[in-house]
Amino acid sequence: MKVFKISLLIALSLSFSVTTLIAGPVKRGVAIVVDKATYENCRTSIDAYTNSILKEGLNPVVIVDKWGVPDSIKVTLFNLYKNNNLEGAVFIGDIPVPMIRDAHHLSTAFKMDPKRAWTDSSIPSDRYYDDFDLKFNYIKRDSIIPLYHYYSLAYDGPQTIHCDIYSARIKAPVTPGKTKYQLISEYLTKVAKEKESRRTMSQISYYAGHGYNSDCMVARIDEKYALMEQFPFLKNPERSINYIDYTYDDNVKYRLLAELARKDLDLAILHHHGSEDGQMMNGSPISSSTQVWLDQSKKFFRGKIRGAKDSTASKQYYIDNYGVPASWVNDAFKPEVMLKDSLEDAALDINIPDLYGYESGAKVILFDACFNGSFHLDDYISGHYIFNPGSTIVVKANSVNTLQDTWTNQLVGLLNLGVSVGNWAKGQLTLESHLIGDPTCQFTSTSNARTDLNEAMTIKKGDVKFWRKQIKNPNSEIKSLAMKMLYENNAITTDELLSIQKDEKRATVRLQAFNLIKNSADDNLISAIRLGMYDSYELIRRLSSLYAGMNGSPFLIDDIFTLRFQPGVTKRVEFQLKGAGEIYKSEDAYAAFDRAMKGKQGRWYEEEAKELDRLKYTLENGEKEFKDLLDPNVAVKAKRFTISALRNSCQVSHLEILFKYYAGLDAQDQKLALIEAFGWYKYSYRKSEIIKFCEDQLTTEKDEVIRKELVKTRNRLK
Repeated sequence: MKVFKISLLIALSLSFSVTTLIAGPVKRGVAIVVDKATYENCRTSIDAYTNSILKEGLNPVVIVDKWGVPDSIKVTLFNLYKNNNLEGAVFIGDIPVPMIRDAHHLSTAFKMDPKRAWTDSSIPSDRYYDDFDLKFNYIKRDSIIPLYHYYSLAYDGPQTIHCDIYSARIKAPVTPGKTKYQLISEYLTKVAKEKESRRTMSQISYYAGHGYNSDCMVARIDEKYALMEQFPFLKNPERSINYIDYTYDDNVKYRLLAELARKDLDLAILHHHGSEDGQMMNGSPISSSTQVWLDQSKKFFRGKIRGAKDSTASKQYYIDNYGVPASWVNDAFKPEVMLKDSLEDAALDINIPDLYGYESGAKVILFDACFNGSFHLDDYISGHYIFNPGSTIVVKANSVNTLQDTWTNQLVGLLNLGVSVGNWAKGQLTLESHLIGDPTCQFTSTSNARTDLNEAMTIKKGDVKFWRKQIKNPNSEIKSLAMKMLYENNAITTDELLSIQKDEKRATVRLQAFNLIKNSADDNLISAIRLGMYDSYELIRRLSSLYAGMNGSPFLIDDIFTLRFQPGVTKRVEFQLKGAGEIYKSEDAYAAFDRAMKGKQGRWYEEEAKELDRLKYTLENGEKEFKDLLDPNVAVKAKRFTISALRNSCQVSHLEILFKYYAGLDAQDQKLALIEAFGWYKYSYRKSEIIKFCEDQLTTEKDEVIRKELVKTRNRLK
């Protein structure tokens, strides 16, 4: 074992001091950033953790944060990145939390009004630390929670995420009977011991909760096939992949917790809704018993009455309007009934108290859910999965809400090839997604290949010749990774990617090709969308349908309506196609509807034909809202709602009205709202017109705030 050399680095220009623990000359480094109090209380376990990283061939650098200033930490990490091949950073304890504003487009779903409380309308994100290209302007430190530092994404910097290093948080949640220092020490000791096991992958489990992805079973069936493609070992009879659905039990959480406690479970992928302190598992029980339905109805109305401002008036309302017998709700406020209802509600979901004393077994858990990774709070549910005596080492979770329709499992098969969780996650990070735990966690590779993919993804990331060779690799994940690395080096065209999407037999490789074309959003996007809408893999069809709506090209309208009204359309694809059909002009949509339904006979088609009435209602209301933008008698509040909705719909069928509306505006806030909404049109077939609009406005606009937003939107679309 090499002797550590302690040195004190003082960056006087930053008024920031760090203590670095530098090991011998190795190729890749990992920064361990820890606050002074945690370092003093957990030094022995931090040393053990550092030792374990060193044994894996990495260069650990311990940085003791004595000032709590994000800027100084970032500069230190950047210097290590430039000079010491830093590949990642681990933040242990109370490390400052960047609260990012004016960057909703870097998240998948977060669009909260910035006028709301800053603690709620900012996104806690370590992209501030791990993406060195992003530019931020410091705003202030929170007066109540000093760890929070607010930053605004600069208007003139990059508007997309490209992480240079990975990062992870090791921050203890609130656990009865233990201090945060005890929890951190025990966790780091556990990690150091786990690294000695050198375990390979063999067991995977995935779960779908109530209401997620429209409860589409085809999505879950196809997910299994995709995982078996990404993890070829699953084809061996001694290996296994398990699936649990919320419909298995009225209180499925007990089954899921039992599954996650398995000591031999390597990877768990959890698709469900969530909050900071809960994982949403079940809806109302599904039963063939009349009594169960009656009991559920009574409970439903009791809950409505309890939540009403005037419980007496609410009770009478349900009696008069729904024929609810008074006997059903007379006991709504009896303590024993309230307790029973409360316990039944709590049993539907996994809540933080369920994890007190629990030992999770899955080594890696992916939480495809909102808010489960809210590490900036004193307590957050995903943290309880690593801070226990069980085998869980690292989780990936989201600090705020997240989009349902994302590729959660992108390149996840790299974990079986020895890639660390940090190096895998680095390429899948959005503003809200974070690793909680040890990012250097890795499985022993089952591949016979001599290539060290961790080294390749860091040291050789710019080696185009190497990655061009890897694109011929028979392993689907390595080929997909090579495509991504070539794309990031501008060494593969969307023409080539489109050919791969068309000809490739493996679904995940086709999806990777589509995903990269989507990121480029050039002239091949429409062709990629149309091709993807007919793909055999549900997730490709779903994402293609989603981006068909965001693109809005008239060349896609017949595909949208034709596929929407096919008997075999899957539930989540249908959901996306329904939304996509609502962004066209009414006359075009009605004509496409008629063409799709022409010659169709039978009861099912007769029922679907009634959808025309709903479509007319939606489109007519939408057209009225756009016309109202030009009506001076319509309230500004209503117009703001119309503009805000553009961030989701990317509606371009009335683009001329939007340009005209802007020309008639005087109020700065209304102009800013429309310009910001235009920034979401990255995938629109008319984005070039919006770019030109922004550039034209810049030639005459004098207001500096508006000018900056125009530049920001233009850069987002380019």
